[in-house]
Amino acid sequence: MSTNQFNNDIPEYYEYWVSQAIRRTMKDQNEQTVRVVFYTDPHHMPGGNQLRTAAVIRQLAQNISVDAIVCGGDFSENGPKEEVERSQMEILDALRVRECPVFPVKGNHDDNSIQDFHLKTGGVDHVIFPQQSYEDWLKPLEGKVVFDKGNECGLYYYYDIPGKKTRIAILNSIDIPYQTADSGELKHNGQWEYAFSERQLDWVERKVFDFGRQPSSDEWKVLIFSHVAIIQDGLEGVDHDVANGEAMWDIIRRNQKHVAACFFGHVHCDQVLVRDGIPMISTLNAATYGRLIDMASETAFDIVSLNEAKNELSIIRFGAGEDRSIRI
Repeated sequence: MSTNQFNNDIPEYYEYWVSQAIRRTMKDQNEQTVRVVFYTDPHHMPGGNQLRTAAVIRQLAQNISVDAIVCGGDFSENGPKEEVERSQMEILDALRVRECPVFPVKGNHDDNSIQDFHLKTGGVDHVIFPQQSYEDWLKPLEGKVVFDKGNECGLYYYYDIPGKKTRIAILNSIDIPYQTADSGELKHNGQWEYAFSERQLDWVERKVFDFGRQPSSDEWKVLIFSHVAIIQDGLEGVDHDVANGEAMWDIIRRNQKHVAACFFGHVHCDQVLVRDGIPMISTLNAATYGRLIDMASETAFDIVSLNEAKNELSIIRFGAGEDRSIRI
């Protein structure tokens, strides 16, 4: 589906809040400011109200300088495989806007493995395997981002903004083996088994923090995005540890001078925890769970501005929740 199949009409009750988000975002910004829209946990259903949120994001991207849109995972509600595939592609396509890349992050709901578990099918009829996710979500990014060559289905990658000396790293916190047992079921279920593979660890260490070929390599910063927080200690709303999470954090900690912040979703709440001098930041779910519809607070997403000259992350909220300002 192409972006011209979605118009930019937004509900009247959004218009004031869109103008306010633009005004707050543009305050004290300059041409070196890095801006990323972080939109996570939409849990979209076909034709659902998240299409209104996507229209707002497209309008913002057309009115302010946005370097990327990151969709932080759990793109859709779970259900029959074909419906989930349609829902995932509908929301990702709805986010696309000319000259502003959209970066999907794999969430724990996105392999749809929970459907076979709930239905007790004894098989994998409803599972969306990594190869298919790569083909659907990420193949259009070939040539724009750097994948782990030969392991593109690992679903992790990075994107450079050379003029702003910034790298956006997308990690896969559900990087598990997709193998079937003799019973026909998955050996590992992405709904509740989280991991960074050894190969992903190696790639992050060798590639994500390698700026040797970049001018002023010491000045580069990395914004890291994952669905599940890399480590869980001290955070609200966590459920299961991430295998190799501590090993991943050790790599990040050792490269602290390059790390601006680590962003995640999954927990459906806003929080900031600074560990080893690195902010770990979660964003409220966009899905309208427990919130009234037909008003701006039915959704939530952030416009993240990295202003390195001021050593500051400015996080402007659209929808439910509040703006945040974080020293880095």
